[in-house]
Amino acid sequence: MSLHITGLAARSGAGRGVDALAALLREGGHAFSAAPPYDAAGLASPQCAQVEGLDRTAPATTLLTEAVTDALADAGLDPKAARVGLVVGTSSGDISGPWERWHAAVHQGDPPAEPERGRDGPTLAVGQALGLGPVATVSIACASGTAAFALAQAWLLEVRADAVVVAGVDALSRYIHAGFNGLGALSAATPRPFHPDRDGLTLGEGAAALVLEPAERAAARGARARAALLGVGLAADAVHMTAPHREGRGAAAAIRAALDDAGLQPGDIDMVSVHGTGTVFNDNMEAFALREVFGARPVPFHGVKQAIGHTLGAAGAIEAAVVVDALERGVQPPPPPVIADDLPVARPPARPPAPRVALSTNAAFGGSNAAVVLARPDVAGPKRAPRDTVTAARAELVVPAGPVDWRALWPDPPERFRRMHRYVRLGMVALHRLLEALDAPPAPSWALVLASRTNCRSVDLRYHARLLDRGAAAASRVDFVYTIPGAPIAEASIHWGLRGPSLALVGDPEEAEVEAHRLVRWGHAPAALALGMELPEGDAAGFARVALVRATD
Repeated sequence: MSLHITGLAARSGAGRGVDALAALLREGGHAFSAAPPYDAAGLASPQCAQVEGLDRTAPATTLLTEAVTDALADAGLDPKAARVGLVVGTSSGDISGPWERWHAAVHQGDPPAEPERGRDGPTLAVGQALGLGPVATVSIACASGTAAFALAQAWLLEVRADAVVVAGVDALSRYIHAGFNGLGALSAATPRPFHPDRDGLTLGEGAAALVLEPAERAAARGARARAALLGVGLAADAVHMTAPHREGRGAAAAIRAALDDAGLQPGDIDMVSVHGTGTVFNDNMEAFALREVFGARPVPFHGVKQAIGHTLGAAGAIEAAVVVDALERGVQPPPPPVIADDLPVARPPARPPAPRVALSTNAAFGGSNAAVVLARPDVAGPKRAPRDTVTAARAELVVPAGPVDWRALWPDPPERFRRMHRYVRLGMVALHRLLEALDAPPAPSWALVLASRTNCRSVDLRYHARLLDRGAAAASRVDFVYTIPGAPIAEASIHWGLRGPSLALVGDPEEAEVEAHRLVRWGHAPAALALGMELPEGDAAGFARVALVRATD
């Protein structure tokens, strides 16, 4: 089954529409300003790329609503006349804005009347308002928007929907800005990916949405095919919570997985959209990954973050939209103007050819990596056959409220265990319980899938309380690292050396096993560990259920 992209939309610091962003990239301009839409006290580098005129009441929901509505209109698709699903990638969702206000009021002893809204808030709001379903929220930090394509692809292959909107969204917030400030990851000037003087990233905000549907169905309704989705790849570094693998092992693995899924070779790629944050370690890692996959061939590559900043969970969708625009125009966005001599990547050609098959890749905290292969619509997609799968083992862990004797549950945990939050410990111990009962250790290629409605809320509360009490300059680096829903499986990948796909969903715990079956069924991994869990408060009772999903062939 070939999958076509029939609708496209974006909103960023460049303006509304993909055209505005593409023009900004061609001009070599940027959308940065020194005044964020919140108190900048304590921030060493307050500059950011914000969306002008954005309603700050619920900024992520507003951005997502605009992007999805525009993409559906571009596709000429009425969700009332078809089953249209929605998969959204985000780092913070409604944590940025609504949740910050809610928790500030609660922290001050004056609980608000408005309900608590979390990372899945924009997805649920837009899905309900536009009548979309099924819906899902993917949250693996900065690779979320790219990883969302994996769910959408599987849903369409299994005819769970007639079409699926793949989207990414994140809004600027003091919550996020303070965290990156505490990590020392922000640029003192403007981001300069691959430049010898690069010194960090600059934050941005935005959203993008792409309508994906089977080629035959799109043709039958007379839709314009703007591009084709050929493959998706996911992989984990399994080395560190914040630092990437120095030689790009996970990034290269995700690229190769996407190429394998597309049935292509590295030589088939004639354009690459890189993650390109502008940090020293990330750009080094990407240069090594590109060299590992493409060798000495000077494959053209470009980035987006030097123009609109790092839009976090939205980045993958926004950058995919730019790739689709370039495929349509037949003109590649410009490469980095200066590339450091010590980076091992081949320099892009001065006059790159019109792109036909392209790659877009992203990386994230927790060691997550994701890549997609996109192409002109006349490039046929690969033939796929599903594998039979089975749930081979299960385990469950329930912890009471209050103190827990973790040593009794895991007598010999890793040294890092003592620094882990309760949320992460709960998931790790549950995984340990299942794995110690197996006849053999897990293979490095196994996938990890997590689903939780409350996810890292307990860490969010602790991290944000410190911000409220002590200011942005006192943001906890340790707490911020664990404010990603996939923190338990990120630590698990490091401890057990699991370098296969890594996927975290903000949703019902049962979704972990369902999506684990899909990853294995469609060949992304030979087996997957599914972790469904809930822990609403830092000292609350909680549970974690683990399932091992295998292919039967």
